[in-house]
Amino acid sequence: MLTGILTTLALAPVVMTVRQVVQTQSDYNDISALRRAMNFIERDLQSAMRLAPNVITITDHESMGGLDDDTLMIMSSSPTVQNMPAGTLVYKIIEGGILHGNVIQGLYRWVLPGKTPGNVDVEALEPKDAQLVLPDVKIFGVEIPNGSHEDNRQKEYSGKLPDGIYIKIGRGNNDNDKNEDRRNKIESFIVFP
Repeated sequence: MLTGILTTLALAPVVMTVRQVVQTQSDYNDISALRRAMNFIERDLQSAMRLAPNVITITDHESMGGLDDDTLMIMSSSPTVQNMPAGTLVYKIIEGGILHGNVIQGLYRWVLPGKTPGNVDVEALEPKDAQLVLPDVKIFGVEIPNGSHEDNRQKEYSGKLPDGIYIKIGRGNNDNDKNEDRRNKIESFIVFP
């Protein structure tokens, strides 16, 4: 019995270390996945059609719990990489569940060749026609800066390519745990030259 107690005491730090390593790997994978999704969106934004009169459309929306659930539409040359005419790319969160045909919740991307953002009915877009960019996304916020403060950002926008754009992607919720916030959400400011 004494040997069992000593073995348990000796193995307890090992078990805790293994748990911490697994948690660290999970956190790294979450941040890495969020960064890859942000890079994907940034590439699409960098290929925006700069001379078009209506390049970007942002629709502000909040889902239950006050989470950002915006829609981003970009008139882009990205479809030409797939031998399609330039068109609109749409980024939007689809909530999973029975109401959406058992679709996985996450951030989705639609490629609509030959369409301008003004000709896209976002509500009519089907998840089956989209590409899942990142599963389990619950926060997708897009804003155009008007000044130096967060309060001066436009949440709704339609028009030419702005000087820059703020994008926030997250898998968590809007709780006050700063460590949880860092692991599950990233923000980026993309500047257009």
